[in-house]
Formats: sequence, structure tokens, C-alpha cells
Amino acid sequence: MPIQKTTREEIIKNSIKVFRRKGYYRTSMSDLAKEAGLTKGAFYHHFNDKEEVMRKSLQATINWFEKRVFSIAYEEGPSNEEKIVKMGEVIFQAFTQGDGGCFFANTILETAHVEDTFTKEIKHYFSLWEKALQNMLKDKYSGSEIEEMAERMIADIEGSIILMQLYKDYKPLKKALKRSALSILEK
Repeated sequence: MPIQKTTREEIIKNSIKVFRRKGYYRTSMSDLAKEAGLTKGAFYHHFNDKEEVMRKSLQATINWFEKRVFSIAYEEGPSNEEKIVKMGEVIFQAFTQGDGGCFFANTILETAHVEDTFTKEIKHYFSLWEKALQNMLKDKYSGSEIEEMAERMIADIEGSIILMQLYKDYKPLKKALKRSALSILEK
């Protein structure tokens, strides 16, 4: 295999695909190097170990969601109803493109009972999502209701992603996103 020049960002982008498809423990450094078009030795030139690659992959994915999804909740101009619909569209695309469903949920389910190595990053992701939803819910709900609604919406969407993967059908996710939108529209 010819050695290609690549950036850390390109390697991370390719690594995310592998981790989503295979999970953390079933992914080897050889898998990651191959996906990046590098030899294993060249891959080690960019990263010390698989844990570092995974951490950087989680952080890059958090940054993507922060810029492309969660920021929608804070946009000036659109109504909360418009924001939740737009957010739902981007979430649908994110969780249905490629293999693997939710990178964060998969990772915590795979690793939490063994180690807490990636807990900080995953908690941060869900916290950002929850705050974005709470921002859109604050006009219609109060205090603890806001927190409970945001938590329920995330749990519903994440559960629907599991069902979507199990049945190889997008309908559960579409329904959960619709229920989330209704939470914002009602009351």
C-alpha cells in the first residue's frame, strides 16, 4: 500500500467511520490505518494509541454537533418551532448516514461497564444537547419541567436509534423526532 500524505483531521474523519461501524474494542490500529490509507507505522506518527484516536474522534464529533445541530437552538430569528424542525432534520441525517447509529451511545454502552475512559466526552455531548433543547423549551415549560422534557426527548431519540438499527427502518427515528417537535409546539 503506498503511503499517502494526510492530516490528523482526515485521519480522525476516517477513524470515526470505523469506530461507528466496529466499536471501540473491535477496532484495531491496523483497521484505522487501513481506512486512512496509511501503514500502521505511519499512523503511529500521528497518534500514540487507539485511545487517543478515539478521544479525538469523540471530540471532533462533539464539535460537529455543536456547530451544526446544537447551535440551531440559539439562532436569532427563527421560532422555536422552526428551530426544532431544522434540528430534527440535521439529526436525522447525522444518525442515518453511514453505519452505526449514535457514536456516543454506542461507545458508552460498549465501554462504561469496563472502564470510564470516555465518560467525560460523552457526558459533555449529552449535556450540550440537553442545554440546546432546554433553551427551546424555556418559553413553554418551567424549571424542572424543562430538564425533564429535554431528558425525555433525548432518551426517546436515542431509543429510537436503537430500534432503527435493530429493524433496519428509519421510522422509529422519524417518529421520535416528530414527538420532540410536538413537545415544543404544544402547551
